[in-house]
Amino acid sequence: MSVGADDLHEVTSPTLYPGRSIPVEPWRPIGIDDLEPAAWQALRDTDNVAVVAGPGAGKTEFLAQRAAYLLQTGLCPVPQRILAISFKRDAAANLGRRVAARVPEHADRFVSMTFDAFTKGLVDRFAPALPSSWRMDDGYEINFVPRFQIDSVLIDLLSTAPHHMRRDLASITANRFVTDVVGGWNLPVVLTERDLADSIAYAAMAWWRQRYLRPGKASLDFVMLNRLAELLVRSAPKLRRALRITYPFVFVDEFQDTTSAQFSFLESVFSHGPAVTAVGDDKQRIMGWAGALPRAIQHFTAAFDATPYPLTWNFRSSHSLVQLQHVIASRLDANSVPAVSKVAEGEAESAELWMFSSLDREAAFIAAWMAEDMARSGRAPKDYALIVRQKVSDFESRFRVRLAAHDIRVRNDDAQVGEMRLQDLLKNGTAQLLIGLLLLANQRRGLATVWRAVSMSMERMHGAIGDEAAQRRVGETLSELIALLRNWLEINPPVATSAADTVKHLLSLLDAEVLRRYVKSSSPSEDLDVTITAFRERLGAVMGLATD
Repeated sequence: MSVGADDLHEVTSPTLYPGRSIPVEPWRPIGIDDLEPAAWQALRDTDNVAVVAGPGAGKTEFLAQRAAYLLQTGLCPVPQRILAISFKRDAAANLGRRVAARVPEHADRFVSMTFDAFTKGLVDRFAPALPSSWRMDDGYEINFVPRFQIDSVLIDLLSTAPHHMRRDLASITANRFVTDVVGGWNLPVVLTERDLADSIAYAAMAWWRQRYLRPGKASLDFVMLNRLAELLVRSAPKLRRALRITYPFVFVDEFQDTTSAQFSFLESVFSHGPAVTAVGDDKQRIMGWAGALPRAIQHFTAAFDATPYPLTWNFRSSHSLVQLQHVIASRLDANSVPAVSKVAEGEAESAELWMFSSLDREAAFIAAWMAEDMARSGRAPKDYALIVRQKVSDFESRFRVRLAAHDIRVRNDDAQVGEMRLQDLLKNGTAQLLIGLLLLANQRRGLATVWRAVSMSMERMHGAIGDEAAQRRVGETLSELIALLRNWLEINPPVATSAADTVKHLLSLLDAEVLRRYVKSSSPSEDLDVTITAFRERLGAVMGLATD
């Protein structure tokens, strides 16, 4: 396979249609009443902009409205598109759905994906256009190297590197090596000894030689794919021109979590070209452990000559919560601007800030407060959530003991179940299907929402969407399956039945091979065996506490 001008013809030579379906001035937001003044200014600015906003400010909604504005007014003309880059798949999917709901007629011209998906897609499609010294002969596989192997590489470097580099190499830590060293080095188009004159380049190149520049299949992670994509675009002017023409507007969500590699990629591809909109919260950098740049939004403003627009409206938090947030924000930034709550006043509520001298005192106080509040309000334990910034395991044992003293059980959604986190398992489509089937078999009526969700999953599994006859057959199959499962559960109660047997029987009724084919086609990245193992482990953990 080779990449030439013909491969890029479609995107380098678009047919532009300058006519606008809706004039700029009368355009109004879709699905919401209005935007705050600063949001209006940012929305109408067709140059690079940095929208800085805290939690609840409607950052995703702003991007959806900006997309609608650009698409409906023709500022982004047919057939050009808007590219939206997010850091997580659910955020990318959420933004895509929101734009589709606002402007369904333009949904196909709004491309929402993650950073990793975008850079991987470029490498997968245009890898043959890489400079000759960086081309892959046998393809690649994605592997994540454990820390002990990175430690081994760094130890080897200390014994083989030139003496004048060893002090600098000794200061490199394994937990930051891939993000800061490998991710911070731009691959040279033509590699020379001069390119390896400093310790960072020397260490990064050693990594590339071990995992990529070797016989056989290359072993890559997403940081390395990012670096290859950046090199690809930098060394292939036609590709960069194609991307810039195809995407005259680029959105980047949660910009405060941008890594040095991702920032370098954005600069190579989109600086001095498309209008880039960066949206983020400069007080909420939670991905520092993963290499997020300090002051990333300020870096963007300087590098892209972007105009900053701070948003102050808050659509999520009540007045009392906004006041509390400002107390904390002021500790981080004395010049922090107070947010304005746009939440309608409801029942009396309060927000308080408590400070404790130890974790044990914190756990004891909160457990006692919850027990007292439950007794006073009539609320149940499920109506409460304990949100921990990080290292939930450090807090769980303390809270579990203190809450147990008040006869309150706690569930840790961050707990490891097999090879998955419980919160990921609970959101997983396969797990939700299995839970739904068990619920329907256990309770004969009153679960219409669960029935609809399970029916929809079954219809997708059997390819029955849009086919009324096939949908009826799926409905009949589901009814029969529920009846068989209900009979089996009645003679195999949880006190006498293992979770393994329950899951095995459930999968036999469902037809595991049909499920496997469906998961493979709809969620290629999901390992069904990992999901089933985690589901079986979690079911076993809770069955011992249940009577049905």
